[in-house]
Amino acid sequence: MAAGTGAQIKPGEAELAVRARGGFRSLFADLPAGRVLDVPAGGGLQTAALVARGFRVCSVDLFPRHRPAPGQSWVCADANHRLPFRGSSFDYLLCREGIEHLEDQMGFLRECARVLKPGGTIIVTTPNVMHLAARISAFLTGQRNLRRGLINEVQTLRGRNGARIYHGHAFLLDYFRARYMMRLAGFDKLQVYTDHLSPTAVAAAPLVPILWAAMKFSVAVSARNARKPGHKPPSPPVIREIFQHVLSPALLFGKRMILMAERV
Repeated sequence: MAAGTGAQIKPGEAELAVRARGGFRSLFADLPAGRVLDVPAGGGLQTAALVARGFRVCSVDLFPRHRPAPGQSWVCADANHRLPFRGSSFDYLLCREGIEHLEDQMGFLRECARVLKPGGTIIVTTPNVMHLAARISAFLTGQRNLRRGLINEVQTLRGRNGARIYHGHAFLLDYFRARYMMRLAGFDKLQVYTDHLSPTAVAAAPLVPILWAAMKFSVAVSARNARKPGHKPPSPPVIREIFQHVLSPALLFGKRMILMAERV
């Protein structure tokens, strides 16, 4: 399903909007109304915005919401485990800033594919560890952000709900692993967006030719190694798509990685 273009982004929809030529557009603006699974739902901001647009939304989160807003259906569940829904129950699935908190990301994406109808759309947003400033920080400290400290079992562990653990950003995901897991889980037609740019990453734009050359070298070496028995040669269409996404302004400069794909 293609993303629609919205003339204006309504208040409260900032987290559903992506950067586009001429401004921003909401990924849900022109999509036909349908049933949406919002997981994890957090404070319910996106749920409320989608309900206002006419979508029927079911919200899932590790922590219960005491007073769901009108039109909201709230389910308390752990996204690391099987989702409490029948297969092919939803037209859309929104996972905003959630997958980096999950221990079992592959299992979660398989569950997303299971509960989505064939042809249904998934939208996943997560902090972008691929932008240029994040790469510099990772080179220096091994962390995405110099100002956020170091991931550890004291500060990163956010809380518990019984036996269920709420992790902070312990499982940050880069494009390569996100793409790999989404494709294996049964998603196709991957699109990449962002919503906010990192000024530091934009200032580091002169590094882009070096990244391009390094990626070209890596692909060439893997193609040469593929001549050995038991190795597979790189697929030109796959490599072209990866280059297109990794070297896009969204991943080079965006603070958030927003992935949109279709269930095969």
